[in-house]
Amino acid sequence: MEQQPPPLPETGIAEGAGFGIRFLARLIDLIFGYMLGLLFGIIAGLVLAMLQAAGTINPGWQHRVRGLSATGFGLSLLGVILYHTATEGIYGASLGKLICRLHVLTADGRPCNMARAFRRSLAYLWDSLFFGLVGYQSMQKSPLNQRYGDAWAKTVVVRTASVPAGAKRPLGWFFLGLFLGALCWGAMLVLALILKAK
Repeated sequence: MEQQPPPLPETGIAEGAGFGIRFLARLIDLIFGYMLGLLFGIIAGLVLAMLQAAGTINPGWQHRVRGLSATGFGLSLLGVILYHTATEGIYGASLGKLICRLHVLTADGRPCNMARAFRRSLAYLWDSLFFGLVGYQSMQKSPLNQRYGDAWAKTVVVRTASVPAGAKRPLGWFFLGLFLGALCWGAMLVLALILKAK
């Protein structure tokens, strides 16, 4: 059995999760996002059909919502940031992280809060450049596998089994975070479609 490195004295955390498992967690979240996009796309279509019936939106909106726009792209990114902020700030894990048995903590081993979750999620836009190469290089230089967003927010991603007992939150908090995060992400997708339809 492989021996774990000793915990760093300033954190109490022995090891951060590696790039591969974190990439898989993000991929699961991306698939979840596509499913949300489908669901909220249907909801947006119904809303737009009602707005057209009420005379608020001109006919032909079905053609105007096609394609990518800068506003739609920006709102989609904001939705992703809000999803990760809610899930990681409330429970410490997004759906992908829960499935991959990962957890976000502060660097000193306490539960992540909303402000730190927002900072690390915002910085992910930088860390994900070049298919994650920027974040990967940062993780290689860090003894706790922290990407730049983790360093900025003073967070670390660890295996769930190594979360200190005092930092564990009830599973019900996960469902609350997932609901609020999905709602935020979906709302941004619906708003993007409504703005394109006008």
